Amino acid sequence: MSDVTLRESDSPKTLLFLKPTKWVVNFLLVLFLLAGFAVRFIDFADLPLDFAATRQLHSFIMARGIYYQMDTPDTLAMAQDLRGFGINTGNAESRIEPPIMEYLAAFTYRLIGQENILVPRLLSMLFWVLGGIPLFLLARKLMNINGAFAALATYLFIPFGVLASRSFQPDPLMVMSILWALYFQIRWSDNSTMKNAVLAGMFSGIALFVKAPSAFFVGFSFAGLILSKGFKNWIKNPQIYLMAALALLPAILFNAISATVGGNAYSIFGTRFFPQYFIDPKWYSNWLQIAKSVTGYFPLILGVLAIFLIKVKQNRVFYFCLWLGYIFYGFTFAYHIYTHNYYHLPLIPTIALGIGFFFAVIFEKLEASNPNWVSRTFVVLILLFSIGLCVQVTRGNLIAKDYRHEAKYWKDLGASIGGNASVIALTHDNGYRISYWGYVNPKLWPTAGDRTIKSLVGATDPAFQQMFKELALGKDYFLVTLNGELESQPDLRDHLFATYPYQQGDGYYLFDLRQTISQ
Repeated sequence: MSDVTLRESDSPKTLLFLKPTKWVVNFLLVLFLLAGFAVRFIDFADLPLDFAATRQLHSFIMARGIYYQMDTPDTLAMAQDLRGFGINTGNAESRIEPPIMEYLAAFTYRLIGQENILVPRLLSMLFWVLGGIPLFLLARKLMNINGAFAALATYLFIPFGVLASRSFQPDPLMVMSILWALYFQIRWSDNSTMKNAVLAGMFSGIALFVKAPSAFFVGFSFAGLILSKGFKNWIKNPQIYLMAALALLPAILFNAISATVGGNAYSIFGTRFFPQYFIDPKWYSNWLQIAKSVTGYFPLILGVLAIFLIKVKQNRVFYFCLWLGYIFYGFTFAYHIYTHNYYHLPLIPTIALGIGFFFAVIFEKLEASNPNWVSRTFVVLILLFSIGLCVQVTRGNLIAKDYRHEAKYWKDLGASIGGNASVIALTHDNGYRISYWGYVNPKLWPTAGDRTIKSLVGATDPAFQQMFKELALGKDYFLVTLNGELESQPDLRDHLFATYPYQQGDGYYLFDLRQTISQ
């Protein structure tokens, strides 16, 4: 923890107006991390449908399939048809990224002797909070101690970050890996030893392996550090090529194998790049709106303005390149950047560092005025109150809706349909809810969002009657749980109600395709 200690040249000379001894710094660091972990336990036992439900259930189904393939007392005792269903649906899910989180969840299921949907949530929380350590160490190399703690507090307590960091997907692990990569990149830039080069390349490689889009955040920063030192001074440095190889090879090998042998080429490379958005002013507005929903307008603006507060050229270039990486990332994933808020998760550490730069300057000014103990206490209370407000907002968001009833709903619905039935569905989360809890794996009728993506890539659906004939061929039932979607597709709605008998239940219609009303 030597990187945590305060340097002699740093200013200000106190930590929140206290003497920044090693013990005080480490104590506050642990306290912040524990508090950040604790706030994520609010409404902990609710089902994982409060954030990116489709993406989370995709991982839950994969993890279940991996676990069911293990011979444990739990899996051997279950009905073998259900076990086979879980394995088959898990194997059928596309592998866009290496299923690291899914394997960790499955092995944890094995350790505790049963599948538990709270395990992945706990793992995600742990990775995000532990990411506070490299963030703090990185901030200590860029700013003074007060700014570093302000950056850490922003990272741990920003309400969207709390919500998203409980999500079962690779992003919390990716963000933690990005932060370690950035820290070791800065450390290598300060002290270009082979050890630091290997660590920088290794952690950059881990970040890219966990999720390839992290390349925008570790790649641009790395390029910025090299250019800030003078490109000619580094071009002949073999450490650069070693770091590049360590960073790129694992991800390249995985994606090459997954796209070819694994048959995931379309999932990895398809429906990603849509340059037609670049000339649409509304797209930029939508992008800004969703970025604002993640961080808030004020932190977003401060994060950009922080570029002009940084005195050291290398640090300024490094921080600017984090923003540059985010911008290129948004242009590359043009559809997802304004439709999927979790695509903005890597922005949170950047915003946190920006807030840290502001607080570093503010505390320098405060200490220059040498405030009395009353003023100092008041400043600290304001900071604590702001963290409390973040926690209050977080709690309000988490308890606003209860999803615990959903498991029984989908289980009962699946039981009423029957696991052996062949189903086509216009239903929630790509059919994942009824697949995970109801053990029914439906074929999907396209939603409006599906059709939007098709139109962006230049594909079109056939005429309604032809499409219905193709998709519903051999199906026993047509399940509708997205009633709003059904109303937005009048051709489908009119055809189903006019042609097939149906059962109406709590929030669903189940049309029997085996017979028609005229029969």
